[in-house]
Amino acid sequence: MTDSRTDEAELTRRVDRNPEAHRATEPDEEAVLRALYGPPDERGVYGGEPR
Repeated sequence: MTDSRTDEAELTRRVDRNPEAHRATEPDEEAVLRALYGPPDERGVYGGEPR
């Protein structure tokens, strides 16, 4: 039997390393993020306060 917590942690480490993980992937996703958080910062991350 495998330890699912270990497997999940390994997958999470691989996903979090992708430098494009915070970018919008759908055409309307950017519009939704802008409506919720305002414009992205200089790195392209939508991390502002929710509106």
